[in-house]
Amino acid sequence: MLELSFHVTGEAYNINTLTDVQKSIIKDLADLGLVKLQQGRKESWFIPTKLATNLSVSLSDASSRKQGFVVVETNFRLYAYTSSKLHRKILELFSRIEYELPNLTVAAITKDTLSEAFQCEITAEQIISFLQQNAHPRVAERTPRVPENVTDQIRLWESDMNRVDMTPSYFYDEFPSKEVFEDACDFAREYGGLLWEDSKRMRLLVKAEIHMQMREHLRRQK
Repeated sequence: MLELSFHVTGEAYNINTLTDVQKSIIKDLADLGLVKLQQGRKESWFIPTKLATNLSVSLSDASSRKQGFVVVETNFRLYAYTSSKLHRKILELFSRIEYELPNLTVAAITKDTLSEAFQCEITAEQIISFLQQNAHPRVAERTPRVPENVTDQIRLWESDMNRVDMTPSYFYDEFPSKEVFEDACDFAREYGGLLWEDSKRMRLLVKAEIHMQMREHLRRQK
């Protein structure tokens, strides 16, 4: 599940990229609401949901509520006094691991690592809450538990990520059949140009850069 949190929420991934073990459990993950499964004309796809990311982050809250383990410094370096592999995996979601000792992990919070976390729909408030709730006892009594310059910068970097980006695109609808629609979705995914789809109403949005290829593809389907 922690590996799943590294995928971008809402983006479709080809099931053929999974190992045999991962393929065997993907339906169970779908039943739990962690992924959505889509069957195209030729290929099958899985789409991670926001629940997968939220659950992986919240796991540490339950496992470490009794004893905090994180110390955050004003230079954006954090020290995690833990031997838990789960804790280290969660830290990797938003920080760069620099050193690992049996009972200590040293990591750094950077703009790049936070950008990757935000792209996985982990929010700034989730990260800050995690650091605060898991503060080591020697800093847990401080106010604030996490330096203000760190929390302010995390929120600022998130606001930079949330700026609206304009993506030239084309809208397609009125497909003659479900088969043609699913084939068009598969084609757009293979070219990395699928932005949005509505399976019920058979509508999709693709990047402008593949518009000509899509038109030619649809013309051949007639």
